[in-house]
Amino acid sequence: MKSRLFICLVLIFSAQVINAQSKAEKKDEKEANELKEYRHIQTIIDSKAFEFVGNWATTQKGRRINLIGNPNYLRVDGTKAEADLPYFGVAQVASYGGDAGINFNCDLSKYEVKKVDKKKRIVIKANASEGSEKFSLTLTVYPSGNTSLYIISSNRNSITYDGKLSKK
Repeated sequence: MKSRLFICLVLIFSAQVINAQSKAEKKDEKEANELKEYRHIQTIIDSKAFEFVGNWATTQKGRRINLIGNPNYLRVDGTKAEADLPYFGVAQVASYGGDAGINFNCDLSKYEVKKVDKKKRIVIKANASEGSEKFSLTLTVYPSGNTSLYIISSNRNSITYDGKLSKK
């Protein structure tokens, strides 16, 4: 009876050791995949030719709106940017007969890329303007290509878009 108990304990202990090794291997594999994805995103950002497409919009009051099926984008090509994003929120200054969305096609100013290697995150900041409206853009890109675009406008409340970044 004692020998059976001893064999069971040895089997349970060895199974846990094997499981622990596989957890460490899985963790290493996950980190290697994240690093590979991060390097891929870095090359896209360094090319300065990328496109952001939003899946969700979050208003300043916290309301989330699904954008899937609605055409929207922010395209960056060198120092130029083109955006056509829907806007949900409060406008302090409204133009008559204008489009309700965030639309611009202009040169970017104060374009700055900050790479946070420890967290495998890239933050892009830039300014854009269309007519009398000025926009401050903050794009936070995660290793998987998931991206958050935060826009502060001179004429409207801020808004955040969550979506994907891809090569243009």
